[in-house]
Amino acid sequence: MFTRKNTLKEIMTDPRIAPYADRFIVGLDLKQAPFYGSTIEEISRQRIFHGYSLLNGFNRLLEAAEEGDFTYPLYTEEEIKADPRKEEAYFMYFPSMDPDADERPFLVCVPGGGNTQIWNISEGFPIANHYNQLGYHVVVLNYRVGGKKLYPAPLADMAQLLRYIEAHKAELHLNAGHYFIAGFSAGGYLVDSWCTDNHGYPAYGLPAPIINISVYGFVSWRGVRTGHDVGGWSMTTHGFSLEEAAESDWNVEDHISSFPPTYILHGDNDHACDFINSRILADALQNAGIPYEFEIGHGMDHGFGEALFSELRGWIERSVAFLNKIEGVAERK
Repeated sequence: MFTRKNTLKEIMTDPRIAPYADRFIVGLDLKQAPFYGSTIEEISRQRIFHGYSLLNGFNRLLEAAEEGDFTYPLYTEEEIKADPRKEEAYFMYFPSMDPDADERPFLVCVPGGGNTQIWNISEGFPIANHYNQLGYHVVVLNYRVGGKKLYPAPLADMAQLLRYIEAHKAELHLNAGHYFIAGFSAGGYLVDSWCTDNHGYPAYGLPAPIINISVYGFVSWRGVRTGHDVGGWSMTTHGFSLEEAAESDWNVEDHISSFPPTYILHGDNDHACDFINSRILADALQNAGIPYEFEIGHGMDHGFGEALFSELRGWIERSVAFLNKIEGVAERK
C-alpha cells in the first residue's frame, strides 16, 4: 500500500502501476510536473490535490492492477482501423467487493479535463474507490478528447460503453439498463448532454440512467464569461464560435424533457467553470418538474473531487441516499 510519504514518482514508476501511469491525467505528462518528485504529503500541503483522496485512488488502482488487467477497449480492431481515434476510448472497471453489488445499479464515472485531458487522478480513481466502499461497481469512462469539433464523439463513446457492457454483462456482472452516471467539469457536460432529449441516450436508443450526478459541470454556452477561454472551448468542442454555440442545440437547458432526477454540486467560487452553469441546470429542472438536489460549496473553487475536509464532504454518501430515494430502496445502514 502507498502512503503519504511516497513520492508521485515512486508511485508512477512502481512496476505494478507503471503500465497505467499515463492514465493518471490523460493528455498531460506528469513526469514533467514540478511536483513529480514530491511526496503525497507535500503535494497535499501545496493544495495541488488532496493527499488522502490521491492515496485512496492510487491504492484502489494498485488493487485493480494486482488482480489483472482491468481496462477494456470500447471498439474492435476493425473499428479502430477505420477510425484510429477510437483507440483512445476505453473504460476501467473497478468492481466492489460487496456481495450485493451485482444487484445494485453500477456507476459510470466520467472525469473532466476541458475536453483536452482526462483527470483520472482526482475524478476517476478516488471516486471509484469511494463508491466501491459503498457497495457499487464502477466503470470509469475515458472518452476521446482533443482536436477540434470533438462532439459528438464523446457521446458515441458513452453509447458504445453501454452496448459493450450489455454484450458482456455475464462476464462483468453489470446490467446496461441499470446504471447511474456522474460527470465532473467537462465530464459533467458529457453526462448532462447524455441526458438531453436531442443528443443523448434517446438518440442512441439506449436506456436512461436512474440518476445523473453533475459535479461542477458545464451546461450552457449563454452568458458564461469566467474561467477558461469559453469561446476557444466552444470551437474545440463543437467547431462553433461562442455566439454560434449560444444559438445552437447544444445548450443542455433547452433539451431536458428526458432528464432523469439529478444531483448537482458546484462551488460558488469556481474560476474554471462558472457556477452559473449549475444554477441554469437547477432552474431548468425546477421549471420542468424534474426531481433534483443542488449542493453549493460556499467559497469553493473548481476540481474538489471527493471534497474531503470541506463543506461538501460526504456528498458521495448523500448522492447514494438520493439514488436510493429515487429507486425507492430503504437506505442501508
